[in-house]
Amino acid sequence: MIRKKSGFTLVELLVVIAIIAVLVSIAIIQYTNLKKSAYRNVVRNDLKNSLTMIIGFISSYKSFPSNGSCGPGPISCDLNDGYNTITNAINVSRDVIIEWRITQNGCSDGSTRIFLIGRHSELKNWTATFDSCSQKYTNF
Repeated sequence: MIRKKSGFTLVELLVVIAIIAVLVSIAIIQYTNLKKSAYRNVVRNDLKNSLTMIIGFISSYKSFPSNGSCGPGPISCDLNDGYNTITNAINVSRDVIIEWRITQNGCSDGSTRIFLIGRHSELKNWTATFDSCSQKYTNF
């Protein structure tokens, strides 16, 4: 009587393990890319929200906020010129830093120049910026 073997051979098991290892390595690479993309989106959204708040502050109070940065988050920074008593908060997400420089008559047409810089602590050597004179975002 011939006895049939049941189970897998060593070669079959090694092939399956190799395939799983390749799939896991691809998944890890995709995960890190998605994570970096999510960090960038958080900074971009915080930058756009900060710009809206600063423009609203300038148009409401006809003055410029004295503080020039907010973060690292999670934090809510109050825009203040030393005179207003109403809270004008910029909300910054976790590990995000937003900095701004505001100059009156800084653009060629005499309008206010707002220059914003946004960074995330997990993204080394990457910043997003906005210049109100040229109306251009970089790294968006």
